[in-house]
Amino acid sequence: MQTTKAQLTLALLALGLYAGHAGAEQYDPPLNVATLACPAGSTGYSNARFIVFPSFGSAPPNWRLTIWCSAGGSGRRGHFEPGSSGVFTTWPYAGGAFGVGWPPSPSYGNQLQSLDIDNDGDLDVFQLVETSANTWSVFVSKAL
Repeated sequence: MQTTKAQLTLALLALGLYAGHAGAEQYDPPLNVATLACPAGSTGYSNARFIVFPSFGSAPPNWRLTIWCSAGGSGRRGHFEPGSSGVFTTWPYAGGAFGVGWPPSPSYGNQLQSLDIDNDGDLDVFQLVETSANTWSVFVSKAL
């Protein structure tokens, strides 16, 4: 059996197209969008959760990020919403509460959440990080 130039060209073209889809998603460096100082004793990943969700009750409708931390079953919850500068800058504090119960709803994530925050068709990654003792921050990495 003899391989023709056309068959070889088609095989290489197919291999090249396949290899183009095998790459991993790339992201911008993480950006700190929200930080919440929590009560003493709320250190460690078992004591903090977060969620990013659409807030249709906001005026105008917007995104909302909530960090919830616990110290001995009671803790703090803080809400953040993007300002006029957009979703890839620090989100201003939008209120919260002390002495809230624990645990939060199961929809709250412990460390990671993927969401298309900028509606460009790819998933951006939010990550909860303890930036110092009893202080929790959420970072976002924009998919390129």
